[in-house]
Amino acid sequence: MSVDVKVASTRAQARIGSVIKDKWRLDRLLGVGGMACVYAATHRNKKRAAVKMLHVEYSNDRGIRDRFLREGYLANSVGHRGVVTVDDDDIAEDGSAFIVMELLDGETLEQRWRRKGHRLPLEEVLAVADQVLDALAAAHDQGVVHRDLKPENLFLTRDRVVKLLDFGIGRLKELQPLPTTTLSGATMGTPAFMAPEQAKGRWEDVDGQTDLWALGATLFTLLTGEYVHEAQTVNETLALAVTRPARPIRSVRPDLPGVAAALIDRSLSFAKAQRFPDARAMQAEVRRVYAELSGNEGTHHSPLAVPEPEPLVRLPVAQEATDPRLRFTTARGVSASGLPAPRRAAWAPVSTRRWVLWGGVMSFSLLLVVLMREWASSRGEDPPSAPPVSAIVAPVGAAPAPAPPEASAPVPHVSVDQLPQEPRKKSGAGAGTPAKKDDPFARRR
Repeated sequence: MSVDVKVASTRAQARIGSVIKDKWRLDRLLGVGGMACVYAATHRNKKRAAVKMLHVEYSNDRGIRDRFLREGYLANSVGHRGVVTVDDDDIAEDGSAFIVMELLDGETLEQRWRRKGHRLPLEEVLAVADQVLDALAAAHDQGVVHRDLKPENLFLTRDRVVKLLDFGIGRLKELQPLPTTTLSGATMGTPAFMAPEQAKGRWEDVDGQTDLWALGATLFTLLTGEYVHEAQTVNETLALAVTRPARPIRSVRPDLPGVAAALIDRSLSFAKAQRFPDARAMQAEVRRVYAELSGNEGTHHSPLAVPEPEPLVRLPVAQEATDPRLRFTTARGVSASGLPAPRRAAWAPVSTRRWVLWGGVMSFSLLLVVLMREWASSRGEDPPSAPPVSAIVAPVGAAPAPAPPEASAPVPHVSVDQLPQEPRKKSGAGAGTPAKKDDPFARRR
């Protein structure tokens, strides 16, 4: 079963302004995904929040609905500021299940990654990893495994806190694994970020180290602009995840410092025994690597600061991922906020464009007349008289000027060597902007 995102978007837009359960007014649509949509909402007591609604087609399936509602129970059991809290859950009048979450302001790591040209700076990626690992350590201590870590499910807030989104397919270790046939046999998770044991469907082996592999794959993508396993289809991606170890990150980014590459390569080890044993061990290594690259090896026990996200103008409707390796998931995360697409500057009004074009043509025509006079003077000939501007070009939109009764003399050719030359600027290694000395990562970029 699948839902057409365009149909779901139209239906989600129609809900704006309505009140569900006589308490939550849906103010605006923040995002639409393959499984759910998210609204900014206001409670009747004026509290603001995000309402995440499961599409009605999935809400009618008890197994999917229960898994969706369980997201709140898992997230709240972690008790960490890096995990989005869920305040309420219920069933709307049209039968759609929904949960009420804290309203976030910022952008997902996927949105930031795309805005920055599909590559983020190493120091920024390490700082994000530090916060994610802190939240994962708290989750794993409570027996909660996320199972769908990816850039789309990591949210950078305005106050520079990285939040883990979408615990919808997470589970408690003490719970029985969920059947994988709920959605026509679909594997739970996102193929491009699946550890080998998860791609194989061996749910008894899926644990905290599986989340660490997914985080390593996330860091790999944020730094290189590529996925760990490059393939064309979902099945090919899963097959590579099951049978082939991750390629070394320096095969894609040879300029990456060795200590940072070793960190990511270890987290992506095919065998679980070769990965970091837990989130705290990986977090300690992230801080050690950051301190070494910064030249402050004695201060690697403090948290790393992440940058502030860009200001947002508006919150658009999210589009379904075009890459099937990212779209194939049984509980697709929908962020509570988003980054608008870059706005293109509109052209000036027609009248303004007409005057600008007219002025440019006039300037070029006058320059051509001056060059013709200079050329004639250098040959000792009488310089040609300049025709009136109206004979050179007519304003935009005017009728073409009539041809003169007599053929005009051919326009003399002016070579490039006869044009006035400007002195050339010296070029060299010092022409560029030098790297700032206080940037510890500048020498390695």
